[in-house]
Amino acid sequence: MKRVMSSVLSLAVVGCVVVAEAQSKFPLKVDIDVSTKRENKNIGAGKDGQARVEQVQVRVKIHKSGGQPYTKPIHGELYVIGKQIQTGYYAVIDVQKGSGVFSKENDNSFEYKSPFYSLPRTSGNINVGGTYETYLVVVTDEEGNIIGTRCGRSISDKGIAFIRELGSETLFDRDGNVIGKLENPGKAFKKAVPAAVNPGNDD
Repeated sequence: MKRVMSSVLSLAVVGCVVVAEAQSKFPLKVDIDVSTKRENKNIGAGKDGQARVEQVQVRVKIHKSGGQPYTKPIHGELYVIGKQIQTGYYAVIDVQKGSGVFSKENDNSFEYKSPFYSLPRTSGNINVGGTYETYLVVVTDEEGNIIGTRCGRSISDKGIAFIRELGSETLFDRDGNVIGKLENPGKAFKKAVPAAVNPGNDD
């Protein structure tokens, strides 16, 4: 798919949270809350840089905030998006789906979370590996109609449709060009670690 938008991810609004309402009228309103847990583990440092592993987990909570009573199942799609350091390409790391029914018993809410993802990288004079970039959550009904979306960065409607078409571990650039599959993402990191953590002693 070539150039489906001018920019899938708008780099000018890093950290901006955008909540998009469904284009068509829907008898239900939802609030989408997303939180991210991130931890870094240092592997080592040397003359030319350092190596570390970032662990990321994303939690999604969907709450009925208004509209008519609704007892049918609601579905959430979580797209975890990362960035390949050495190329600048983005990647759908994983897609996690969750479903629930709103009721008084669950306070008209349901939530689910992703597993932890380990994203190794080196930095300094040697930059390879991956890093967590953002998320996209799409909430739909049983027929697939979009009720609402939430993004960790500004993503256009065309960008949302584009990301939903991709499978996990798919590389793409910011202009919406599919690069290919993210194959053996740890290979470049493993190759770079010895040089990155080399203390540089000549003894």
